[in-house]
Amino acid sequence: MQTSRLIQLGLAIFAMLFGAGNVVYPLCLGRDAGSMVMFAVAGFIVTGVVVPLIGLVSAALFNGDYKKFLGMAGRWPGAIIAFMCMLLLGPLGATPRCITLAHGAAYWHLPFISLFVFSVITAVLIFAATIRRNMVVELMGRVFGPIKLVLLFTIIMLGLFAVAAPLTTALNSSTAFARGFADGYLTLDLIGTIFFSALIIGSIRASMKPTERDNQAAVAWYGLKAGVIGGTLLGLVYVGFSFAAAKQGLALADVDRTLLLSALAEMLLGARASWLANLTTLIACLSTAIALTAVFADYLASELLCGRIKYLYALVITVIMNLAMTNLGFTGLMHVTEPLVVICYPALIVLSLANAAHVFWGFNYIKEVVIGTLVINILVTAIKHADAIKALVMQIVC
Repeated sequence: MQTSRLIQLGLAIFAMLFGAGNVVYPLCLGRDAGSMVMFAVAGFIVTGVVVPLIGLVSAALFNGDYKKFLGMAGRWPGAIIAFMCMLLLGPLGATPRCITLAHGAAYWHLPFISLFVFSVITAVLIFAATIRRNMVVELMGRVFGPIKLVLLFTIIMLGLFAVAAPLTTALNSSTAFARGFADGYLTLDLIGTIFFSALIIGSIRASMKPTERDNQAAVAWYGLKAGVIGGTLLGLVYVGFSFAAAKQGLALADVDRTLLLSALAEMLLGARASWLANLTTLIACLSTAIALTAVFADYLASELLCGRIKYLYALVITVIMNLAMTNLGFTGLMHVTEPLVVICYPALIVLSLANAAHVFWGFNYIKEVVIGTLVINILVTAIKHADAIKALVMQIVC
C-alpha cells in the first residue's frame, strides 16, 4: 500500500473519531487540572488513544465484523453489548452530542438560530452525506480530516504560545491521572473504532493488491499503521487542547463546556477571528455525526431489523431519532450516556484484549472474563449509586 494512501486512511480514522467529546473533555480537563495537566492528559491518552487503538487492531483481526468480534463473549452477551454500544454511538449518545456542540459553535455568532432549527438543518445535511455508505471514509480522509487538522493546530499553537501560566490546583498527580483516565472513557472512541472498523477495513482491502486482500494478518498490520497515524493526531490534539486550556484556566472558569473552544479562540484570536474555532467545531462534530449515522443506520437495517427494511429507510429513522434526542441538550444527553459508558467500557476493553489473545495465543476463556468484568462492574456501579437507585425505586413505587 502506498504511503500516501496509508496517511489518508489515518486522517480518515482521526476525522471519524474526533467529535464533540474529543473537543469538550480535553478542554475541561486542562481547565480543571491546572498545574497537574501533564498527569491528567497522560491518563486521558491511555483511555482516549491507546485503548481505542487496541480495539481497532483487535477488530481488524476479525475482518471488521463487529458481530463476530462481540459474539466471542457469547451470543446473547455479545448482542446486548452491541445494542448498548450502538445506542451510545447513535441516537442516545455521540451523534446528538456532536450536533448539540456544533449548535453551540454556530450560536456563538448566530444567536438567533435555535437548537431545533439547527438540528433540522444538520439532519438534512447528514442525510445527504450518508445516502452512499461507501463514500463516508473517502469524505473523512480527503476532505474533513485535513481541514480539521489545519484549523485545530492553528488554535493549539496560539494557545501554547500564550503568556499565561496554569493555575495551581487541589489535584495531586494520582488524582489528576485518574480524572484524565475516567474522562477518556467519555470520548467513546473505543466503541467508535470497533464499529467503524468495517468501513476502515473495507477501504484498506480496496487499497491492497488483489493477492494480499485475503491475508488477515496483512490487513490487521495496515490497520495498525493507519490507526497509529490517526491515534497520534488525536493525542497531539488532546495534549494541545489540555495545555492551552490550562493556561487560560482562570478566564475559562465560568464558561459552559459546550462553548469552551469558542471562548478560548476568542481570547487567543480576538472576537473577529473566533469564527475559526467555531468552523473547526462545526466540521469536527458534523463529520463525526455523518460517520456515526451511517454506522447506526446500517446496524438498524441489517442487524436489529434483520434486513426487513432497506438502508435508506433505516437512515431516515436514524436521522429522525437523532433530531429528537439532540433537543435534550448536551447536559441532558450526558445523564443518559454516562451510566451506560461506565458499565460497558471495562467489558469492551477486556473483550478487545481477550480477542487479540485468542487470535495470537489461543486464549479460550473470553466469555468468562468478559461476563465476569460486566457483572463486577454492574455490582460496583450499583453499590456506588445505591442511594440514587433507592430514591428512584421509591419514586416509582410511590
